[in-house]
Amino acid sequence: MISGFILLGVLLVILAAFYPEWVRYNSLASELDEKRAILQAQELDRDQREREVHLLQTDPEYVEIIARDKIGVMKPDEQVFRLDAPVASESSVRAVPDAP
Repeated sequence: MISGFILLGVLLVILAAFYPEWVRYNSLASELDEKRAILQAQELDRDQREREVHLLQTDPEYVEIIARDKIGVMKPDEQVFRLDAPVASESSVRAVPDAP
């Protein structure tokens, strides 16, 4: 009986000693996951920018397309289709009435 209490006491002391470190470890692990996600997004952005820089430096046709798009110029007999995202106006946003 006494050895059971001693064993329980030792386990509680061990738990009390390591619990704060375990909580800290979990906190740091979740922070690391967040930082990795941010890093992955930044690496993707960097890769896209490097690709665009490469195209701007080496592909005159790409430069022409970008320049014509920026200044809004078309070639003769060319049709341009713009797929810009629609802008939500206040009139298109309606409140939904509460259900009775």
